[in-house]
Amino acid sequence: MKGRVLGVVAMIPVVLLALVGGVTLLTDWRPSLNPFTEEEIDRTGPSVLQSLTEISDFHAASAYYETVVDLERDTRFVPGWISGERVLYVGKGTVDAVVDFSALDERRVQVDEESGAVRVRLPEPSVGDPVLDLEESYVVSVDRGITNRFRGSDLEQEAQRVAVAQMSEAAEGTGPLVELAESNTVAMLEGLLEALGHDDVSVTFAG
Repeated sequence: MKGRVLGVVAMIPVVLLALVGGVTLLTDWRPSLNPFTEEEIDRTGPSVLQSLTEISDFHAASAYYETVVDLERDTRFVPGWISGERVLYVGKGTVDAVVDFSALDERRVQVDEESGAVRVRLPEPSVGDPVLDLEESYVVSVDRGITNRFRGSDLEQEAQRVAVAQMSEAAEGTGPLVELAESNTVAMLEGLLEALGHDDVSVTFAG
């Protein structure tokens, strides 16, 4: 009895090998009959929208400025080498001219259904706030009196504020920046609308 059991057990690998070989031959002949075909299951979930920002401002042009700020603080009737400080600062940054697209509606965008002509009326470009490039800006020199060396100073921060104010004033008085913003906006809208099949495009700016 024991010998018969051992014989049966010894035959199991042979039987399994024969079955596997038979299945292999069968599936090679007809792959659809293979019960062991690989199946890929994708359980990846959809992308989740975390935030949506509505872009309503078109930054149509950018101007680069450099300004030198020379600030000095003195104490009356006291020599500067005793009490006083002076900083020479070079500020570099950009100012953008921006066109507001948030008010565009059927009154400002008119389309002629017959000819396909498009008339767009936009507000005039406005000058944005200057952006000071802190990596490119730098302090040229700092002079402090004896008493000022042992206390903190905000003169460099004040020089940065002055640099930003100077850039803003310069940009407000720069006609070419606004003119470039208008021409860039017109070119952008003409290219966009012409790509949609509108060959006659007119863009105007109103205060």
